[in-house]
Amino acid sequence: MRSLTKFYSLPGLRLGYAITNPQRLKRWGLWRDPWPVNTLAEVAGITAIQDIHFQEKTWAWLKPTKWELFQGLEGIDGLQPLPSTTNFLLVKSQLSVAKLQFQLLQQHQILIRDCLSFPQLGDHFFRVAVRTSGDNNHLLSALRQIMHNL
Repeated sequence: MRSLTKFYSLPGLRLGYAITNPQRLKRWGLWRDPWPVNTLAEVAGITAIQDIHFQEKTWAWLKPTKWELFQGLEGIDGLQPLPSTTNFLLVKSQLSVAKLQFQLLQQHQILIRDCLSFPQLGDHFFRVAVRTSGDNNHLLSALRQIMHNL
């Protein structure tokens, strides 16, 4: 199963695919919620998948940039990023994420995604997308400042 949402920056379309054998697909059909795909999403998905240049360029950029962000987060006391195969990182924080989120937004105009919608994670996990090196460095600098001052 793959979602095209994050990799291709198609958040409103909720588009993905599954490659499996037909018997498994029939079993999934018995219990999953219907997920209809409209014409716009279908055209966008086909176009995105055919853009090999974008895929190659993104994979070449994403891996080293994500590693730099991971290492930067790992170097901040009170934060623990978790390994990821996606284009975002889940980070455990010793500080309440609600407090961290408020300070990042108020002082640095940076919004991080809390993970309160995942009850098992609670208020000590947040998620950040891998962005440009400049954006990532801005985030890291802001997190260092906030975590150091608390």
